[in-house]
Amino acid sequence: MYSNYCKEKKPYGFTLIELVVVVAFISILTGMVIPIYSRTMNSLRIRNTTQDITSLIRYAQEKAVAESREFRVIIDEEKGEFSLLRLKNQTRDGNKEFESVGTGDGGGMIILPETIKVSRINAGKDRKTGLRYISCYPNGASDPGQIELEPQGRGRQRILIKWTGALGRFEIK
Repeated sequence: MYSNYCKEKKPYGFTLIELVVVVAFISILTGMVIPIYSRTMNSLRIRNTTQDITSLIRYAQEKAVAESREFRVIIDEEKGEFSLLRLKNQTRDGNKEFESVGTGDGGGMIILPETIKVSRINAGKDRKTGLRYISCYPNGASDPGQIELEPQGRGRQRILIKWTGALGRFEIK
C-alpha cells in the first residue's frame, strides 16, 4: 500500500538542471541584446543632439527676423553647451551687448551628452569671452560656418553640421 501511495503522488517543481539551463539561456540572450541596445541608444543620442543644435540655430534665425535684431547661438566647447543670446544694445562705436534668452522666451540651453564632444568649430569668436558663436541677422542670413561632433566609442563617424550664411540652410553629413 505504501508503494502505491508514492507512485500516485506526482512531484511538483523544477529540477536543478532545468533551472540552470533556463538561467544559461536567459544569460545568452541578454548578452546578445545588450550590445544592440547600446548601439541603438548611441545612434538615437547622436541624432537627437544633431536635431537639437540645428533646431536652436533655426529658432535663432526665425527670432532674428521676427524681432528685427541680431541673435547669437553661443557654443562653449569645453562645457559642451549651446545657448541663445539676443542683441540688447549697440553703441555708436560698434560694441554690442547681448542678453540671454530664457526658456520662457523659447531659449534655454542644449547640453551635449557625455558621449558626444565638439571636435572642431568654424564660427565667429567673441573677443571678450573667447567663446564661439553663430550670428543670425534680421534679414534671415547667418554667419557661415560648421560644427563637427565626435561621438565617443569605436568605429564612430564624425557628424558635420554646416550652415551657409546668406540662405540660412543646413547640411548634415
